[in-house]
Amino acid sequence: IDKIECLKLDESLNIFHHRNMYIFACYVGGLRVSDMLQLKWSNFDGTHITVNTKKTGSVVSIKLPNRALEILEYYKGITYSDASNKKQENNFIFPVLKTDFDKMTPDAKHSIISSSTALINKNLKTIAKKAKVNKSISFHSSRHTFATRALRKGMRIEYVSKLMGHAKIKETQIYAKIVNDELDTAMDVFN
Repeated sequence: IDKIECLKLDESLNIFHHRNMYIFACYVGGLRVSDMLQLKWSNFDGTHITVNTKKTGSVVSIKLPNRALEILEYYKGITYSDASNKKQENNFIFPVLKTDFDKMTPDAKHSIISSSTALINKNLKTIAKKAKVNKSISFHSSRHTFATRALRKGMRIEYVSKLMGHAKIKETQIYAKIVNDELDTAMDVFN
């Protein structure tokens, strides 16, 4: 995360915003890319974001840690050229989707989200290479990053599950197994 965060990127390029979305998701429950793309200022109350997850339909309110708030502070000044006369609360937080997205058919929305996701994942691979991160990353890896970091820091698995919008705690237990495997390996120092 540090290498990716510290990488200097041109603020006028999409890759800059894609990196910020990825970092934001790493700190904020590992939000899915489709949910991140559709986050609006109306989802943010100053301390929390409320997300109605598209995949599971669950609603989750997440208190934002300081780093996530810093990212949002940057985006408060960003406006869409085609939305200058619209209220900010109706604007998307991250400037990827156009403001007319909400008026599109479900099929058109799906197509736009799919193509945006593909571009974001392509840019994340470029970012990882530039940052000399020797792992393959995609937006989905932000979910893994959040979950394993939260569990390592002692967050209860029930809380991690709720924040990630998992329908069943069994889905979250995969991340606990990763953390436990790391603990097992660490104990090998006694052999």
